[in-house]
Amino acid sequence: MDFFEYASIYSTIASMFGASVVAWVQFLIGGLCFAIVFIFQAIALFVIASREGYKNKWMAFVPFLNTYYIGVCAQKNKFYNIDTKKIGIAAAVLEAALFSLYVLYFVACAKVIDYETFTVRETVTGAKYREYYLENVPVELNWAAWMYNYMDRYILSTLSIIYLLLEVSLLICFFQTYASRRYVIFTLASVLFPIQGILFFVVRNNRGVNYRDFVRGEQARQYRMYQQYQQTVNQNPYNRNPYDGPSGYKDPYDGRSGDTGVKPEDPFGDLGGSGNGGGSPFDDFND
Repeated sequence: MDFFEYASIYSTIASMFGASVVAWVQFLIGGLCFAIVFIFQAIALFVIASREGYKNKWMAFVPFLNTYYIGVCAQKNKFYNIDTKKIGIAAAVLEAALFSLYVLYFVACAKVIDYETFTVRETVTGAKYREYYLENVPVELNWAAWMYNYMDRYILSTLSIIYLLLEVSLLICFFQTYASRRYVIFTLASVLFPIQGILFFVVRNNRGVNYRDFVRGEQARQYRMYQQYQQTVNQNPYNRNPYDGPSGYKDPYDGRSGDTGVKPEDPFGDLGGSGNGGGSPFDDFND
């Protein structure tokens, strides 16, 4: 489905610069961009399958089948206990159906383009816009007129939403397998921009892992780092009171001497003062 995204992007950019959009040029540029990104993705899937030992690597180079093969390469993880290969099959079938319907839709639009007209309408804010519709369509082109009016608005839009959900499920499992630390960013980038194949190529050399095992390993690693930090803190000689260490050393001036409970002699006792233990020489002076 990236083919139509590239064609749409070209049409939007050309319109912004006031250039006329020719249908065959639009699809040609869309096709070239799609081919480049598709080759990157195919090579990435082939490299991953070769390293992981998956069979039928040739599917990586076949349109629609390579969507299924994403599920094959992501099978070390599941999406809510659903096998990714089953999701890949559903996504591949729906992608092929959407592509066929889009082609049929554009053919129908080309058939009735000569009968297209428009009327200028105004919104509640005063902004004007064109509303396109068909007029005087021949009876033999009623099928094309029906597709022009309803195919994109109802059928294609609904199927595109379903396909998007399947694609997101596949991409989450794939990037959890080969880009565990950044799977959210890679998945969002692949959905928002048609660069999925390039991101696949970036992670092609990463070994696949089960995401739950990866999370448990990260938790164990962080716990070991925490334990090492605690040991380092406890062994730091500047992180504790030197008079309260494991050797049992006591302050000689805290009123005790070792374990005898005898108060040590005041080293300033010879200078005078009250009491047997000496004291300040100014203690005996009265006002």
